[in-house]
Amino acid sequence: MKTPILACAMALMFLTVGCNKDDDKTSPLTATEIKANADMDNISDDVSAIAESESDATSTAGRGGQPSFLSGCAQVITTISGNTWTRIIDFGATNCTLYNGNSVRGKIIIVFSDDFDAATRTINYSFENFYHNNRHVEGNRTVGRTIVNGHPRAVIDLNLTVTTPQGAVYQRTGQRVRDFVSGFGNLILSDNQFSITGSWVTTFPSGTIQSANIIAPLIVHWDCAHIMSGSISFTRNNSSATAVLDYGNGSCDDMATLTINGNVYPIDLGI
Repeated sequence: MKTPILACAMALMFLTVGCNKDDDKTSPLTATEIKANADMDNISDDVSAIAESESDATSTAGRGGQPSFLSGCAQVITTISGNTWTRIIDFGATNCTLYNGNSVRGKIIIVFSDDFDAATRTINYSFENFYHNNRHVEGNRTVGRTIVNGHPRAVIDLNLTVTTPQGAVYQRTGQRVRDFVSGFGNLILSDNQFSITGSWVTTFPSGTIQSANIIAPLIVHWDCAHIMSGSISFTRNNSSATAVLDYGNGSCDDMATLTINGNVYPIDLGI
């Protein structure tokens, strides 16, 4: 997003003004929570990309030399029991860089059946000592994949716990719907584009419960480490106050805007 850059501290100062009992009604989220939300969105999109693409590989050797969202530091091990495949993507104990520039380490375990040509498929995946940009990721997910208008659609049931390097723990449950809208079926990774809708609930370390709803589809490209456009509305603790985080107009950057009570604040989400 091409907006003037203001320090995150300015947004934090605005969002935390006041110490009365009605603060939750006027402050739907803080600057720290904005950053945590963006981090969890990036985690969700990256691990979904990995699980979905690797569950499509019909060879026990993985993608068989085809272009991959993974990098050379990832090892893929597949075992088969009947028609059930278990595929372990091992990124090692030190950070490994994905195609879009984000760093991961540890393992993602994907379980799926060999019904590769089925109209509907179910993919399950979990984590083992897995980190995304140095944030510890735990939990499991179930993904239902279908073909809609010739392109894959993944309905992702979220059950995610993320611990920051500082020890703060965030939990998220809900659903994301991820449509593969451009680049499907060719071997060019840079034009892979996804449109994401959905809603979820996040519990913050403070005990705050925040509800989120995508009001304009989030657009993700495989060659960008950030969500490129789209917007999410937030409420917290069942209050009537709403904040809207807007990721911008399609530029690959870490800038967004936060709108509260008609006031718009540029936010640097960073990595």
